[in-house]
Amino acid sequence: MKNIILSSLVCLLLISVVSCKKDPKTDKKEEVIEEVVDSTDVVEVVEEKKPVVKKKKKKKTTKTKPKTNVIEVPAGAPSFKNTAARKYVRDYEAYVTKYKKAVESKADMDAFLKLSKLSSDLTSQYRKLISILPADEIEKMSKYMQEKTKQIDALSRQM
Repeated sequence: MKNIILSSLVCLLLISVVSCKKDPKTDKKEEVIEEVVDSTDVVEVVEEKKPVVKKKKKKKTTKTKPKTNVIEVPAGAPSFKNTAARKYVRDYEAYVTKYKKAVESKADMDAFLKLSKLSSDLTSQYRKLISILPADEIEKMSKYMQEKTKQIDALSRQM
């Protein structure tokens, strides 16, 4: 019995070796040769040169005024030697005008929000201004601000 088992094992081993053996017919690889063909067409482009036309510069006929730091204050406002003080008065007058329009519109809350930002900007501008103004101009500014405060209070009462 041992012989039969042993012989069957040998047979199985031979069969497996023979079946795993490479087939020379199927091992040949087909070589694929690709031929590259240029399919692009060559087109010759000829550019025509256009004549260059120079533009003539126009002469300015209006005379420009030299820039100066002249900031005019509205009528009725005091005049100051300091340009920062004049700018503050101009900005404050614009603020009062916008405040008056906002009070008249009554329902325009966006206008009041914008005025809030303007008010804080004017406050910081005023603080800087007071630190640099001479005493006589501080007195003028103080009187101006008292008048404008009365005007703002009167507008506030209308709401």
